[in-house]
Amino acid sequence: MSIHRTRRGFLTLPFAAAPLLAQPPRRFVIDSHMHYENKPDYFTRLAKAYRPRNAMACVNGFIEHLPKLKAGAKEYPDVVIVYGRVNADDTKALAQIDQFAREGAKGIKFHSPRLNWDDPHYFPLYARLLEHKLVALFHTGIASHTEGPQFTGMGRMRPAYLDTISRAFPDLYIQGAHLGNPWYEEAAEAARWSPRLYFDLTGSTLIKKAKNLSVFREYLWWDGPALHSSPHAVYAFEKVLFGTDEPPENLDVVLARYEAVCEACQVPEVSRKKLYGETMAKILGIPVRA
Repeated sequence: MSIHRTRRGFLTLPFAAAPLLAQPPRRFVIDSHMHYENKPDYFTRLAKAYRPRNAMACVNGFIEHLPKLKAGAKEYPDVVIVYGRVNADDTKALAQIDQFAREGAKGIKFHSPRLNWDDPHYFPLYARLLEHKLVALFHTGIASHTEGPQFTGMGRMRPAYLDTISRAFPDLYIQGAHLGNPWYEEAAEAARWSPRLYFDLTGSTLIKKAKNLSVFREYLWWDGPALHSSPHAVYAFEKVLFGTDEPPENLDVVLARYEAVCEACQVPEVSRKKLYGETMAKILGIPVRA
């Protein structure tokens, strides 16, 4: 059994417990969580992998990468959706958000804060996102370590903090990464009550839970508005967004992981289409492609 370390720093194991589909069904796909690789062939590789799958990708990068992100979107407008990445503790964060918005970005990724995500210190950033109609993409849960001292940690990025933000900014579209790994139930319950809060299932979650994928039906348990549920609630798996957080070449592997959990939890096709791309298309104002 082979094991290798990915560029994101986690181990990828064979997905033996839930067989992968060699050719996942063709649907319109928007990868809501993709990090820019500062390599000359990156966008060529991305288009080569994503075009055959009728897929687009929300590619986030730092402000110094903005010219390359714009160039990639210009060359491959059917594939690339520009997102920014901003350090919430940077004194230039507000100015960077403004610049990304001016240059056509659709969302902003945040990672590794020094304070909790819902600390009022960050509220001016979220207000600016709302002003520009940008999606807020937050890392939640565990994060890999880097060399040298760090002044953050998984406890700063609990998914419950997104519940606070969604209440303070009810018109802001928010995406939490990794379903709050390991706080899955916390993430799901926050999404249940917050109409514009969604989560992706990127990272190691669908690998470590491969032998028991049906457990996600316990976390994502509700079928829509009902007793003890938000009047805005939709079927639980429609609060999940597709994302990879991996190199472009891994698209089919991640699609197959998502298909496996959808099969295990008996997610209907109409909801799968929303999960894979239709929900994100509606949020971003992008036409759904057949």
